[in-house]
Amino acid sequence: MDNGVKIGVKRLKSVSISEQDFKRHMDIVGNVWHENVAPLRAYYSSEDEQLMLYDYYSEGSVYALLHGQTSGNRARIDWEARIKIAIGAARGIAEIHRENGGKLVHGNIKSSNIFLNQQQYGCVSDLGLTNILETTFMPHAQCYAPEVKSTHNASQESDVYSFGIVLLELLTRKSTAHLPGGPEPVDLVKLVGSVKSIERAGKVFDAYLLKYPVIRAAMVKMLQIGIKCVAKSIKKRPKLSVVVKMLEDIIRIKPENHLPIKQLVFVGDAPAFDLEDMSRESVEVLGAGTFGTCSKARLENGNTIVVKRLECLFFRYMVFKQHIKVISRMRHENAADIRAYYFSGDEKLLVYDYHQESVSALLHGKSDTDWKPLDWESRLRIAVGAARGIAHIHRQDQWKLVHGNIKSSNIFVNGRKQGIISDASLGKLMIVNSKPNSGYRAPEVTDTRKVSQASDVYSFGVVLLEIVSGRKSQHTTRGGRVISLVDWVQSFLHDEWVSEVFDLELWKYQNEEEAMVQMLQIAMDCLAIVPERRPRMPEIVKMLEEIIGFNPSKESSLEDLLEDLLPKLTP
Repeated sequence: MDNGVKIGVKRLKSVSISEQDFKRHMDIVGNVWHENVAPLRAYYSSEDEQLMLYDYYSEGSVYALLHGQTSGNRARIDWEARIKIAIGAARGIAEIHRENGGKLVHGNIKSSNIFLNQQQYGCVSDLGLTNILETTFMPHAQCYAPEVKSTHNASQESDVYSFGIVLLELLTRKSTAHLPGGPEPVDLVKLVGSVKSIERAGKVFDAYLLKYPVIRAAMVKMLQIGIKCVAKSIKKRPKLSVVVKMLEDIIRIKPENHLPIKQLVFVGDAPAFDLEDMSRESVEVLGAGTFGTCSKARLENGNTIVVKRLECLFFRYMVFKQHIKVISRMRHENAADIRAYYFSGDEKLLVYDYHQESVSALLHGKSDTDWKPLDWESRLRIAVGAARGIAHIHRQDQWKLVHGNIKSSNIFVNGRKQGIISDASLGKLMIVNSKPNSGYRAPEVTDTRKVSQASDVYSFGVVLLEIVSGRKSQHTTRGGRVISLVDWVQSFLHDEWVSEVFDLELWKYQNEEEAMVQMLQIAMDCLAIVPERRPRMPEIVKMLEEIIGFNPSKESSLEDLLEDLLPKLTP
């Protein structure tokens, strides 16, 4: 396009449904938002033309990756790349199967319809086209389930079968389809069925993978999953949601002698304890978040810690260690310090101090019997503290560090009753498996899945709206429609009903109305659609401090003030 963005345009032929039904189907497909499903960006429909617009994936399909070069000089695809393709594609198909009341079917799962997203995970394309096209199933095509060849009716069970073929393709690097210039097709189900025992299964694996004995157990595990998926009996095939869990379990199969760390590593002058101390204490699971599960544990010395277990991740130890080195240096009273970490093949842990309640709970925990509404002064101090913490994070790594997951449940209150930001910069390491419309994500993150300091500012703007309105980042109407807090606030501002935005609990502070309006204005500045028009976090800190007359020279450290000047002094 004129702006340099590449898109994929699919021109459909032989559309077998009415234009009205086509549009209705496009609405269903367009509502499937998941990082492992190629999103439908737009469509066009007329009597003689139907077009669908998708993102363009520059690295090509998984089929091209596996079989694209026939000269004997094919790219080497390591085990980590293959398992990420498998897990990503499985997650995408499982999400598709959950949509439209659990009735949506892909219908054309094959390696040529799977691409790599920015995190190098499998991403499924061509969603739902079998429902609207006059599809001709090739009688000898090996990617379709037996029942599809006879009935021409695709189902979620036939999707599972086709995905099983993809798993076998990843393991064997043998093609099930014949394309011009490509390798000869192979009946993978027949090939695997010829292996009489799992001990002799090595004969079916890609020779390149067999060079690495340490991954053979994981390879056999994936082979077993693939065999279950291609079962002839529909009832014996597992659901894709179950397949996802089985594939994710594979990443835990790693040899112990390859683990770089076998005990907690403490950061700075943190008091020492070990994993056994933690396991002996009563551990309370706090819940699941974006990056994994959180638990709290009380130690023998009376201190309470939070243990964050990072789940389903793919990054090397050296990458993890370098990241910890960066975030461990950013000591600040408004950014939660990491106390210790643990890294092994099947376990990644981060240890923090425990803070009792998140800002989300303080604002929205009205169901708790002892809940009390936050007064205006407390909300201001939380906003200023959180802003300072985020600004400090942004200063790190030569102004390149990004938080990536700012929300009210990641902000707590420190001993000075100020906001303190947690989960510092985990967004750079993690693959977030969630829908993009979480209420906090900036528009450009929804489109590109790339976080930035500007997108952090947008997310903080949503938190400010929560503080002044007392409402959550999004809510669902009785009709099932999800409305973001940003849209809700803008609807009132458009009609100039500013007072309707503010939390009823704040109406008692009549003398603070001007301050509330100022915070609302700062929030709206943060929520600018164009990232370049959003203020930087140091500017936001100063604007918030001015609301309650904080003296930056007393409240901020000399280091912070000097670092704020650096961008202005740099030519």
